[in-house]
Amino acid sequence: MEPIKVIIVGGGPVGLYAANLLETKKIPYRLLEAEAFLGGQPSSLYPEKEIDDVPLYPPLPAQKFVEALVHGIDKKNVVLNCEVTGIKETSNNVLVETKLGNYSGNFIIVATGLGFHKPRPLGIENESNCSNILYALKDMKKLKDKRIVIFGGGDSALDWAKQLSEISQHVSLVHRRTEFRGNADTIKGCKLDLYLPFTPEKIVEEDGFCREIIIRNVTDASLVSLSCDYVFVNFGNIPSPALSVFHKPVRFWNYG
Repeated sequence: MEPIKVIIVGGGPVGLYAANLLETKKIPYRLLEAEAFLGGQPSSLYPEKEIDDVPLYPPLPAQKFVEALVHGIDKKNVVLNCEVTGIKETSNNVLVETKLGNYSGNFIIVATGLGFHKPRPLGIENESNCSNILYALKDMKKLKDKRIVIFGGGDSALDWAKQLSEISQHVSLVHRRTEFRGNADTIKGCKLDLYLPFTPEKIVEEDGFCREIIIRNVTDASLVSLSCDYVFVNFGNIPSPALSVFHKPVRFWNYG
């Protein structure tokens, strides 16, 4: 088996960026992606979310950013549906074992992030019964003029609060602390109802829909009931054991 100079594990933005750099330097590589598509979380969770903090790129939807990265690589170097099951050091190279076969390389770039992502839920009763509780958003149009309750205090929650407030006048943003983890300037001037510091307490469910969500004030334990058409949860993702196959980080370029 003739070794490839560089093997990239992960086809999200970081893996795609690394592939673009290798293309420009004409360094042979293979990009191995476990999913059936490239782009990672931006493609699967929030393709319409605006990305405005990437150097050399103007503000643009996440999927457009992914498409720009994909445009810069040769698809012949990409292997999809290629889940890595193990990595072993050989005498001269690194052997990457996958469900589609083995690849030998001189170097490996680990760009898996969280691996297979699983959204972190609200953690309250009947949550899984409600079809209008969202953890990803691929089509903003269905939320136009709806009553939306957003949970989270990071940059993703703030970005969504800003964008959704442009298509609905009924957006509430709930965070468990008095200060946001993300850049609060993102929502400056936006028409939002802020609830700080509050946590989710109870769902009022009817026919598989969350009609109201009750939140609890962290400071005084008072309760507030919010009517809603959609609840959008931005608590991040639960890490998967995607990197458990990487036992011996020898000859690795870790970009993850």
